[in-house]
Amino acid sequence: MNRLLPKLLFFFSLSLFVSCTIRVGENNSDRQVSSQTSAENGVDGEEEHLSFIGAGDKINIQVYNEKELSGVYQVSPEGYINFPFIGEIKVDGLNIFTLATKISSKLKEGYLKDPNVTVLVEEFVSKRIFVLGQVKKAGSFPIRRSMSVIEAISLAGGFTNLADLSNVVVTRKGSDGRERRFVVDIKSIVNGAKENFYLDAGDIVFVGERFF
Repeated sequence: MNRLLPKLLFFFSLSLFVSCTIRVGENNSDRQVSSQTSAENGVDGEEEHLSFIGAGDKINIQVYNEKELSGVYQVSPEGYINFPFIGEIKVDGLNIFTLATKISSKLKEGYLKDPNVTVLVEEFVSKRIFVLGQVKKAGSFPIRRSMSVIEAISLAGGFTNLADLSNVVVTRKGSDGRERRFVVDIKSIVNGAKENFYLDAGDIVFVGERFF
């Protein structure tokens, strides 16, 4: 019995790992997860992970028919932007919808009658993804809206000669604190056989080494 115990523990641990690892592109629709369609909790992944604005983020603010007000604004380290007519606005911690409403309300105070404001975040400097393993420049990178795994690997300088393109693992921590692993086949994505895989803030992309 004492000799069997280590083996039983090994197989139990292995089964837990396999249960949390998902191969992207399998027929089961629950297994095709991206930042746009999250099977984990049924909500838009970008809204869940990327909507809150932080220091350093680049925000594209468009005011309909007001070109002098529209443009890209970068959030200061203190969490503010300087907007025409309004002055400094605290944006850190707001989502894009709340900020659009806030700017619209401020512009109504003697500047514009009925402003139509939309806000998009061009680049989430405050939120990052991590690319490790067989890439030329491993590290952390700001995540942009709708960033795919291929774009992330490009930011890391591309693959090394030892990279296994069919076995890229994305590790993602869910809202419940559990980590899930998605195996992404880059070859199949490039060939058009599978859909691209989109990242969420905090994702870890690991490119494994191929075996000869």
